[in-house]
Amino acid sequence: MSEHGVRIKRGEVEIEVWGDRDFVESMLEKLKEEFLKKSEAPVVQEVKPPLSSITFVEYLAEEAKKIGREPDTLKGYEKILLIGYYIYVKENRDFTYDDIERLKTEARLSGLENPRQYMGVLIRKGYISESSTEGGKKAFRILRRGIQYVESGFREIET
Repeated sequence: MSEHGVRIKRGEVEIEVWGDRDFVESMLEKLKEEFLKKSEAPVVQEVKPPLSSITFVEYLAEEAKKIGREPDTLKGYEKILLIGYYIYVKENRDFTYDDIERLKTEARLSGLENPRQYMGVLIRKGYISESSTEGGKKAFRILRRGIQYVESGFREIET
């Protein structure tokens, strides 16, 4: 399970709390009450753990929760985009079919039996491009449009 965090700052005082969602939410309410007893309102900022510290399974669960869909109800090309985005942010590299196979197996994702068909869709939509070869295998680069599509919760961005 991934951790949640919140940071509250007032003047020179800054308080940061990490833990499971229920704990953080209850602490946030207590801290708000304390801070609001004073005249000036606190600055509340939700803090996410860096992507490099969570597994793909945890990342997938968080993303699915954000968009209100179960991971297996995502379209095949959306699953591949999440894999590409995760590798881009976590490892700062392009991804391969081997990465798709490894992470789909790790997350027990269904519906990615033929990732090549989804790659065609992603390339046509301008979300990814072929970049090079890694160890004799095709590699793919997630493009800015693909990054924005993932970060927007799979909503089309006007260009």
